[in-house]
Amino acid sequence: MLSQTKSFTYTASNFHLEAQQASKKVICPGKVQSGSYLSTGWFTFILAMDACYGIHVYGMINDTYCKTEGYRKVPYHYYEQGRDECDEYFLHEHAPYGGHRFITEKKVFAKWAKKHRIIFTHPNWTVS
Repeated sequence: MLSQTKSFTYTASNFHLEAQQASKKVICPGKVQSGSYLSTGWFTFILAMDACYGIHVYGMINDTYCKTEGYRKVPYHYYEQGRDECDEYFLHEHAPYGGHRFITEKKVFAKWAKKHRIIFTHPNWTVS
């Protein structure tokens, strides 16, 4: 049984390098060019695409959700008061320096879903 087990080893430098290289291949510029930081979601996708046969993402909104009429306002962090999720995303997306480009990253995740076995539910994403 153990002879069929796959093992994955990442060092911090390898992992960050792979994530930065992935960011340069798509529409999202790297941290150095935009002053932004890749999110933990980005790093999770890099790891999952490498280690998993398929990925089922539950509870992540897509890049257009915050612009849809009647979207549901929810806190960015469930455990503290503050901006709602969409306000936080817009703030980061348009920050002159630093932060995360959450909306841009979601566009990239949708592109990756076309090439990898990635399914988004609750809400469902239409990946075309």
